[in-house]
Amino acid sequence: FDDLLVYWLKLLREKPEISDGLKQKFRHILVDEYQDTNHLQADIVDLMASGRQNVMVVGDDAQSIYSFRGASFENIITFPLRFPTASIHKLETNYRSTPQILHLANAAIAANQFQFRKELVATRGDGPEPALVGVDDVYEQASFVAQRILELRDEGESLDEIAILY
Repeated sequence: FDDLLVYWLKLLREKPEISDGLKQKFRHILVDEYQDTNHLQADIVDLMASGRQNVMVVGDDAQSIYSFRGASFENIITFPLRFPTASIHKLETNYRSTPQILHLANAAIAANQFQFRKELVATRGDGPEPALVGVDDVYEQASFVAQRILELRDEGESLDEIAILY
């Protein structure tokens, strides 16, 4: 897959007769989950949009979690600098989480130095307070989760009603 991207970028940079045709062929460029793009992908988007400047990206800077796979947080943060006429539309209404979870999320991202400031607001009613558990490594984390499952079982919770989302 990476080879396709590398050669696409090379084609855009080194073959203007092909590059110009591609840029004219696509009137609109739409990118979802832009916070998960790498530098190579952002360069391709930038070059493809360089003619018409008609590009729309969707993403959430606070959900940029794939740097271990090469995603570059800077792509989404610097997008308005590379496309100065871009508008930013914040989606701050959250339909999934409770106010307690969003309060914790808002507090966790508030200290981010580079971000598009936002305040997530819940549509759901109150729920339990989330628990914050500090651990030193993944082994301690796994041990805590296993211990908590045993506690829930001992409190009468059926094991087939427990799921771990990781």
